[in-house]
This record gives sequence, structure tokens and C-alpha cells, in this order.
Amino acid sequence: MKISRLHIDQFAIDDYPEIAKDDIVGETLLLKGGNRSGKTLTVNALLYGLYGPKGTFSVSPGRQSSVQIHFDNGHHLDRGSGGREYADTEETYEKDTVETRIQEIVGAENLVKLQFVHSETDKLPLARLTTEELLTRIRRLKSSTLQNEIEELTKEREELELEIEQVTRTELNPRQRELEEIDVGRYERRLEKIEHLQDLIETGRIQTIKQRLLDNEELNDQLEDLYKRKRTIEQDLRKKKRQLREEQRYTNQVNDIILEAIDELVCPVCDHVVEEDLAQRRLRNGQCPHCARERSLDDLKSDLREKVETADDTIESLEREIEALQDEKSEIEAEIESIQSSVPDLSDLNDLTRYTLEENDYDLEAVAVETEKQLAQHRDEVDHLTEKKDQLENEIESSEATLTELEDSHEAITQEISELQEESFEEVITDFQEDWSTNYQGLAGDLGQEIRIESDGSVQLPGNEGPRSYTQLSTGERRLLNIAFAYTIAQTSTDTEDNFDVVVLDEPFANLEPDNRESAIEFIHNSDLQFLITTSNEEIQSYFDASQIEPLQTMPIQLTWEDYE
Repeated sequence: MKISRLHIDQFAIDDYPEIAKDDIVGETLLLKGGNRSGKTLTVNALLYGLYGPKGTFSVSPGRQSSVQIHFDNGHHLDRGSGGREYADTEETYEKDTVETRIQEIVGAENLVKLQFVHSETDKLPLARLTTEELLTRIRRLKSSTLQNEIEELTKEREELELEIEQVTRTELNPRQRELEEIDVGRYERRLEKIEHLQDLIETGRIQTIKQRLLDNEELNDQLEDLYKRKRTIEQDLRKKKRQLREEQRYTNQVNDIILEAIDELVCPVCDHVVEEDLAQRRLRNGQCPHCARERSLDDLKSDLREKVETADDTIESLEREIEALQDEKSEIEAEIESIQSSVPDLSDLNDLTRYTLEENDYDLEAVAVETEKQLAQHRDEVDHLTEKKDQLENEIESSEATLTELEDSHEAITQEISELQEESFEEVITDFQEDWSTNYQGLAGDLGQEIRIESDGSVQLPGNEGPRSYTQLSTGERRLLNIAFAYTIAQTSTDTEDNFDVVVLDEPFANLEPDNRESAIEFIHNSDLQFLITTSNEEIQSYFDASQIEPLQTMPIQLTWEDYE
């Protein structure tokens, strides 16, 4: 489906030179004009006509913009001034049905837009695609069934990834944190001390201990000071250990984020996966890796770098403090043991026994009542915590089993995707590669070489010192490689239901030597496809018939008094 008539009026700006070309009839059209004549705007106007405002290269069409495209098969497309319409030989489509019809007949936007070769190098088709997107577009074009199967499996895998993340975040991690906070051992040790005190009461030894403490006030004060210091240290230890767990958990989370970011970035709002190549390119351009909005990442990077660098130092500091407190506690315990062992009948004394006696004014009857009460409470607490711990361990085991099952499914689907991608590479990608190479060699003259698409989607050309990647090519080579790519896309789409047999080139002959330029023009003339070309080079028009040339007038510059100040 080629363009037979083209009308463009007031696109983007009021001064846009109106184009009304009714005799294109599927032939190549050369739009010739100097600076500010609307060449690149015309390229965007075509995209606007096909796919609306979002289809352009970031150009706002304007409220009065009007684009009418007539095709050689009798179809026509009108867009602008608040309306849109697509008509074929049998029916006219309006409003919501227009976009669906365009996708069906003209082709999918993400494929057809690759047939538009921009004048700016960073907007060339290959510059706009990640390596994975390149493979995906080729598979979509050459074998939509295979690509659909891969996309369905990929969607299924993404759903599994979300489910894995959900189970981990809402089920496994909270239970693991809760389990970490359940210190059954602490309550069991406390219960042992209460049971020991109960035994002292039942055997009557508590009376002897009481008397020893009351008879030796200096000893009693010394032990009181040591036990208080021990209790303070134990409180500090619990606090430091809790801080250590939190810091370790934070560090592990940061590490997990870094590991995930090696492969891909996931938008925290919509869960959309952003491929690493695209994310890195956005970061280099000062954009958000998720949504591509312009923003400075310096503060974010500094903040994250500071947190990562200080996290390990904080953990090491806490570990040293904990070790020092434990050493101090051991020294105090040794001193207590030494003092108590030197006094007859005090070897059975511990901090709980002494504290209970002190709190009850050495009233043994009150001590017995309090001990009985504490004994019942702690036994219930230990039973409850043990039951809760067992429950959490069972739930964690269940969550881990669920995760294992999900991860096994994820691995199986990943393997299936890999096999399909490998199959597509052998049967589909290499086929496109051969056509692309043939077109590049025919288009580029003595620059033409055999193109190689690697399994990771990177593109390489031969070089004197080994293969050269896309970024290592000269500006002229890159432009010709992109023209050949756009041509191969359009050429291949004619064999499918996608049917836009037009290649749009914006200043394609810039940075080309005369021989390469002539070779490219000859290739264009010999092509069965239609080309729409913009140029500011006066010499180019000599290669085309007058009927194929549409001159563009330079738009006036609106000056104000401020321009003269």
C-alpha cells in the first residue's frame, strides 16, 4: 500500500508550508527545502496521520493540524482538527474503530515506525531499539505466531515473577522477621531461674541465702551493683542485636536490589519490566530509568551510595560493640561467681533470686507467692511462644515449598522461551539478516558489507581489526545501515498482513561520499517500494524527475523588539 496523494496543513505550527501533492501515484517523492522549511516536521506529520500525536518523534501536532493520506488501493486516512477517519473501498471507520483498522491494514506502529529514518543519529531506528527489541521486532515481522508464543510465555513468566515476589514479600519475609523476634530461649532461661528459685523455696535453702545477705551488708551491696550492671548490659545487648538484625536486613535488601538491577529494572508503580540496555541508556541521558522523565539523578545516586557505603561500617561497629558488651558481661559473671563461691550457701544465688528477695523486702512468704505467679506466667509464655514458633516454621516451610514450585515453573518457562528464541534465531533472525545484508550491500556501494546479528541482538560488521559494533561505525555507515534496515522491514512487511510499502528518509544523504550517495539513489530508483525523501542538498534533485519533487518554502521567522535589544 503506497501513498498516492498527500495533504498536510498547519502541522505543529501555523507557518508550516502547506503540502498538497495529488500526483504521487505511488512513486518516490522528494521534498526539497532549506533550513526551517519543514522537512522533519513533514516526517512527523506522516507519523501523526498514521498513528496520532503519540506516534511522532516527540512533536506536538497542534490543534489546527490536518493530515490527509490517500493510498493507491483506494483507502484514505484523514486526521486532524479534532477528527479522525479511515476509509477503504467498502466502509468508513470513525472514532474508536479507526486505530484498530490502521493497525490491521497499515501495520503495527512499533514496526511501521522503523520504516522512518530520522535525520538525527540518536533517533535512527537502530538507535531507538534495545538489542532485545531488535530481535522481538524481527520475530514479530517474520513469524508473528512464534513471537506471539514467546510473548504469551513471557507474560506467564512475568505473572510468576509477580507471584514469587508477592509470596516472598507478604508471606515469607514477614514470617521470617517475626520468627527472628521470637526469643524462646530467653524465656526458657528465665523459666529455669524461676524453677530454680521455686526449688530453693521448697527445700528451705532460700532462708539460708536470705540470712547470708542480711548478715553481710557490704557483700549484699557489692552483689547488687554487679547484678545491676549485668542487667543493664543485657538490655544493651538486646537493643544492639535488634539494631544489627535491622542493618543486616537492610543490607541484604540493597544487595538484592543491586542483583536484580543487573538484569532488569522493574517499575515500582506498574511492575513494568525495563530492560537493562534501555534503563542504562536513560540513566546516561539523565532520565528516570523507569519512565524516561527528565530528572537529575545526582541526589538519588549520592544518597544510595552513602547508604550502601555506611551500611557495612554500621554493621561492623555494632558487631564490635556487641562483642565488647559480651566480654564485659562475662567478666561480671565471673566476678559474681567468684564472690558467691567464697561465701558458704551463696553458690545457689542468681540475679533473679536476689532481685525477688529485694523486691519483696526479704519476706519469704511474699517471695513464694510471687514465684508461683511468675512460674505459671512463664510456663504459659514459653508454651505459647514455642507453639507460635512451630506454627511460623511450618508456615515458612509451606511458603518455601510454594516458592520452590513457582521457581521451578519459572525455570521451565524460561527454558521454553530460550528454546523458542534459539529456534527463531536459526529460522527467522538469520533469514532477516541475509535480506538486510543483501540490501545493505546494494545500497551502500563500496561500504556495503555482510551484517551479522548476534544471539544477544547486537549488530556487527567486519573490520580490519575484528568485528565492529554499531557504535563503532562511522556516521555514514550508520545512516546507510539504518536505511537498509528500514527498507528490509518494509520489504518483509509486504509479505504479511502489515502493508505500508513506504520508506521515509529525512536527510538520508548527509555525511555520505558522492559515490555512496549515487549508489544509494540508484538502489532507491531500482526498488519496488515507495520512498518519501527530504533533503536540503540542491544536487539531489537532479537524480529525480520534476514530477517527483515537491519544493518546500522556508518559513518566516517572527521577530520582536526584544530580538534587537
